[in-house]
Amino acid sequence: MSADSSNFTTTTHRAPYAGISPSRPELSQRGKVVLITGSSGGIGFAIARSFAKAGAAKVIMTGRRQGLLDEAVTTLSVQFPKTSFVAHQIDIAKTADVENIWNQFDVEGLVVDVLVLNAARIQHVGSLVDIGYREVWADFTTNVGSHMVFTDLFYHQKKRYSGGGLFLVNVSTCAIHDFEIAAQHPNYSASKSAGTILLQQVAKGVSADDMQVVSFHPGAIFTSAAKDAGYSETTMKWDDEDLPGHYAVWAASDQARFLHGRFTWAAWDVEELSGGEKRARIDRDANFLKVGVVGL
Repeated sequence: MSADSSNFTTTTHRAPYAGISPSRPELSQRGKVVLITGSSGGIGFAIARSFAKAGAAKVIMTGRRQGLLDEAVTTLSVQFPKTSFVAHQIDIAKTADVENIWNQFDVEGLVVDVLVLNAARIQHVGSLVDIGYREVWADFTTNVGSHMVFTDLFYHQKKRYSGGGLFLVNVSTCAIHDFEIAAQHPNYSASKSAGTILLQQVAKGVSADDMQVVSFHPGAIFTSAAKDAGYSETTMKWDDEDLPGHYAVWAASDQARFLHGRFTWAAWDVEELSGGEKRARIDRDANFLKVGVVGL
């Protein structure tokens, strides 16, 4: 996949559009419980807002800073009074924290229908040998290890009713295939690549009817993390945060079932993906839009 993958479809998007609108009946999340990691701000917050627009019954938001989580829950509760928003302060790199919230869900009799893995760690810029193994491993603990813990506990929920299909959405990054970006953030690229491949392999072991798995690059979104990394509002032409927000809702619907186990961009037009030559190739090529070796 080339670095210019934003043009994979003839029509591309930098802002939300009708095809992925949460108001579409086909994308309804009515009655569902949604858990979103790293959702106190930025892309995660936009995803939480989008699921509320789609009618989710409950949105569980996680993050490391209680104050930001409380503020996010308050804001969304006012905007969407029909959706229940719940905050859980956890460090997803700590397995005990993650196990505790799932144990709490079990005690409460709560079953999560949709899991969005959005939280990620991106820290230092530089070569791997200069960054050092401790920092690199910390990235892998968050960007790979926590994915497996969440996925395992999500899939094996004790009170999950028979025949109830689950939806897992992984917010990945173009850094898994864009070598220019990977050169700037090798630890982030390596760990996010591993995390995406992990979920790709998970998808091989389950049917889409059982647990649908879709990974996607959210686009260039100006978040606090981007600001901390030295970017400004004028550094580039940023995408609208509602683009990945709405796309996540689409990815958690039956409309995206044909992409089970695959990686896409939020910028790609879903109507074009769903039909024509792109869809034909997806249907006939089990390895298309999956992470692998370029040229093979």
